Amino acid sequence: MSLQLDTIEKLIQFMEKHDLAELAVRQGELEFKARRGERKEPSIVFQPAHAITHPVAAAPAAAGTHAAAAEAAKPASGKAVKEICSPIVGTFYRKPNPTSPPYKEVGDHVDKDDVVCIVEAMKVMNEIKADCSGKVVKILVEDAKPVEFGQALFLVELG
Repeated sequence: MSLQLDTIEKLIQFMEKHDLAELAVRQGELEFKARRGERKEPSIVFQPAHAITHPVAAAPAAAGTHAAAAEAAKPASGKAVKEICSPIVGTFYRKPNPTSPPYKEVGDHVDKDDVVCIVEAMKVMNEIKADCSGKVVKILVEDAKPVEFGQALFLVELG
C-alpha cells in the first residue's frame, strides 16, 4: 500500500486550506509528514479514524541546534546574525542551473528580496529569498544535498 501522488497533493492542499504548519498521516506502516511556514504553534496529527487525534509540539532540539550554529558563527564585530532557513523539505541548490554561478557566496551582500538559493520539492524549483539585509557569513549546506523544513541554510550578519 502506498500513498499516491494525488493523495499527497490533496494533503498539501488540505494544509494550505486550513493553514496548518505541520501534518502527519499514518496509514499502516506508511507515514507522510509535511511542515511549512515558520510558525511555532502545535499542529494536528491525523491518524486512522479509530485512533485519537492529538496535537504534537514542535521539536525543541532543532531550535536549539540552529541557535547554537548562529551563536558559533557570530562574528567578532558583535553584530546580530540571522539564519535563512528552508521553508520546505527538498533539495538545496546554490545556483539556478548547473552552468550558472551561485546566487551568493560567503562575503556577498544580500538584500531582503535577493534570491539566495533554490529548494526543489516535487520537481518544483522554489526560490528562497534572504528576507534580511546584510553579509553572508556562512553557507551551511552543500549544493544538491537534501534539506529539512526549518533547516538553516545560510548565516547572515545583519547590517
